[in-house]
Formats: sequence, C-alpha cells, structure tokens
Amino acid sequence: MGGRSTLLNGQSIVCRSHYLHYLMSPQRVRSSGSFDNHYLLPIVGHRFNSGLPPSTVSSRHFYQNEKLLEFAARPSRPVSLRQLAFFGMKLTNEKIIQSANFVRQELPTRMAHRIHDMQSLPYSIVQNNHISNVYELYYHSFNTIRRFPIIKTIEDNGRFCDILRELLAHHTAVIPQLVMGVIECSDLIDSKRMDNFMDSMLRSRISRRVLTEQHIALTEEFLKDPNFKPAEQVGQVFFQCSAADIVRQCATVSRSLTQSIHQDIPIPELVFEGDVEIKFAYVASHLRYIIGEILRNTFEASAEHYKATGDPLSPVLVTISDAPQHVTFRFSDSAGGIPPEIIPYLWSFAKGPRSMIRHHNFKQVPELEAIVEELEAWVASAMGQRKRISSLTSLTTRSPTLRLGMGLPMSKIYAEFWGGKIAVQSMEGFGCDVFLHISKLGNESRFVQMNNI
Repeated sequence: MGGRSTLLNGQSIVCRSHYLHYLMSPQRVRSSGSFDNHYLLPIVGHRFNSGLPPSTVSSRHFYQNEKLLEFAARPSRPVSLRQLAFFGMKLTNEKIIQSANFVRQELPTRMAHRIHDMQSLPYSIVQNNHISNVYELYYHSFNTIRRFPIIKTIEDNGRFCDILRELLAHHTAVIPQLVMGVIECSDLIDSKRMDNFMDSMLRSRISRRVLTEQHIALTEEFLKDPNFKPAEQVGQVFFQCSAADIVRQCATVSRSLTQSIHQDIPIPELVFEGDVEIKFAYVASHLRYIIGEILRNTFEASAEHYKATGDPLSPVLVTISDAPQHVTFRFSDSAGGIPPEIIPYLWSFAKGPRSMIRHHNFKQVPELEAIVEELEAWVASAMGQRKRISSLTSLTTRSPTLRLGMGLPMSKIYAEFWGGKIAVQSMEGFGCDVFLHISKLGNESRFVQMNNI
C-alpha cells in the first residue's frame, strides 16, 4: 500500500502516518474522547531514493505519538559558539560521552519541534509529495535517535556516531525537497507564512548539523590523539579565521564557476581596503558559504553586464571593518544593479518571477547540503581533479548553469544564525553594495538561535 491515503471527511491527508498524528493530536483527542485503533494499518512510507527502510504504522504508534508530543513540549537547550569552542579544548572520555548524550537528547527535541510545524500546516500543503517526503524522513530520524540507549562508553559513542553519519547523508535530500514543495504550494498559503516556515526549517537544520558535526569531529580528534590540544580549531570552530584569506579563497572558486559558464569573458578582480589583517573565531564553513554566494552573484552579474554593454569591468571593492563586537564586510560592484522586479523577492524561497525555473533546476539536484565544498567539488571535477572531502559530506556534482535561486536567502539564514545580518543596496543601472555583518565569538548575542530551534 502506498504512502498516500484517501479522504478524511472530504479532506485529503498526506499519508496514514500523518493521519495517525492527526488522530492523536490534542485537539482530536479532546474532541472525540477516544482513539480509533482500527486505523492502525501497516503502510510503506516515502523513500525517494533515501535508502531508508519502509515506515510502518502499528499499535506501537500510539505510544510513539505520545513520545512526539512529549519531545515537542520540551524546550531546546541553548548552545553558544563560545561553548562549542571551549568545550573541545581538552577532551576526555567523560567529555566525549557527555557530548554524545547531549546530542542524543537534543536532536530529537529539535526535530519534534519541526515535525510539529509540519503538522500545523494545512493538509493541502502537507500532502504535497515533497513536503510529505521530508515529513517521513524527519519522523524516521526522530525515532531512530530517541530510541538509542544512554551512551556509557566510547564504544557506545562509536555506534552512535555511525548512526549520525548515516542520518546526515539521508538529510542531504531535505533542501531540494523543501524548496520544490514550497514553490509548488506558494499559491495555497500566504507567502510570508511559507517563507517563515522555510526559515525555521532551515535554521533548525543548521543547528542540528552544527551539533552533530561538532560532536563527530571532536570524537574523531579524540580517537586520533587523546592528548591533542587544538591550536587553530576545535571541531567546526576556527579560532583564527582570516577575513581577507576567506574572501580570496571564495573568489577563486566563484571565479572558476563563472568562467566555466562565460568563457572568454573577463571576471573582475578584487580590491581590498580597511582592516584586511583581521582574524576572528567563527564556523569557517558558514562564512565561506555566505561569501561564496555573494561573490558568485557579483561575478555572474558582472559577466552578464559585460555581455550586454561591452563596458570595461571595474574591480569589486571589498571593504573590511573591525569593531569590538563584530566584523563587517562590504562588497561593491559596478555590474548594473538588480532588476527591480527581482528585488521584492530577493529573500524569498517561495515566490518570485523565476520560481518555475528554480523548480525545474531543483528536479536535477536530488541532494544539496548548501555548503561551499559542493562548489569546490564541481570545480575540481571540471579540472579533472579528485577533491578529498569529509566523510560527513555527501556531495552532488551539478552544473553551475543550474541557478537554484536560494543563495541569498540561505546566506541570510547562515548570517543570522550566530547573530549577524546581511543587507543589499542596489542602484539600478550602476551596481550593488552587499553588507555582511558577523558577530564575534564573545558577542552578547552568542546565545541567539541555538536555544529556540
């Protein structure tokens, strides 16, 4: 039997497992006073090439749903960038086990919050194939992690890390599925509500991946050398992120991608000014993704402007400002500015004049992690090289001609995740200024986001 059900009181619902959640919702239980056990029939859940086992609904689901409500009612515990960094400064068996059990308890809580968000959507949206796929994947992951027993030994933690790696690989399908579902349902619900839903889903996804990847990285460092004392980084947190060096690294990748599309068209150089020697602690992969997307847009717009006008390309001015609480980047180009019809939808996942093109392109991208290493892997492949990547990263090789239209919205989420922000000022016919504001490790805003998603 497939994962899709028929009608419930004239209303189609996503699948029998979602029907069960409907039946067990507090509103349903209060209104009916009973639970219809005869609806507990085995089903085959959505798999969408995820490698997941079929999901089943049985009498046990009554208690599983109670567990979901229990976890959804729990608040997530705050985690700061400072805590992530200093926790891993000196590792012991006890600290690794403590970290493992924190992740074991925290991940299902955060996933239950997002499952509840999906249950709160109108049925006409949740029954969408793509949203339904994400729902089934989240529910499977929630049950997998919450059922793992208390971790008492390093060997227990090794088995736990294997499960985490497997789930990380499965969840590379989440972003394409979510974006396609959101685009397909954009006319069924207010676009602001849909963008808020997407925003909360992706923020939560980042928080879970930070916790998961940080724990796996600390485990691997400890097993390699129990006496290891980090000098430059702890897991995902780099103590000495060089602002100018990261911009240059991202520019190299972005320039290669742009030149692969626009051959024989010059790409503007970068000119730096300001506090170019500044270094600060940050999750480098997040910063590289944001800056990489900004420069991809800048170089692409510059190439298109050159093709249209033939005007000589001015350098991209990169200004870096160091303040006690934050670092600010400004990227200034002369690429003609953003078309005015695009500006209202600059930060939207759901709406925009190019949404159907984006939907078509996402069909060709079954997996996406929204990390800069995906772009680097494409460049290495195009140059006939084999790029060694982390075992945590299951990358998709896609052509850069596939414009997914989520670079700026995703960059905004990454920037705001640790208390930063991003803004764009466009002057039609001339160019753009993009401002990226990054909070430093010790900023008072260091507790934002990780405590409420």
